[in-house]
Amino acid sequence: MNDRRMEFLEWRNSQLRRLIGARARYQGGIYEILEVIEDEPALVLQDTSHSTIQADQHGEAHRRVPSTVTVPLPLDPDGAVDLAGTEIELIEAAPEESRVPAD
Repeated sequence: MNDRRMEFLEWRNSQLRRLIGARARYQGGIYEILEVIEDEPALVLQDTSHSTIQADQHGEAHRRVPSTVTVPLPLDPDGAVDLAGTEIELIEAAPEESRVPAD
């Protein structure tokens, strides 16, 4: 892979990582962006209003945890992420981006 392509992928992945912590609407629910899978690329979303029962290693249900969903991100012909091509609508910036710098 050439240097320009590697630089582009690093830039794209850094842009995606900035989304971690942001809130988004997806298929009618409100989610928090929990993780970026850079290889595919994809976003891991955590449902903020619903939970599911999690079983332990023996299959016994012991606790409720937020459900997650992995959303593949389509790429345009140049390899850039086409967020508009998904059902994800960003509704709140990630905590780092929403902070106002101190004077």
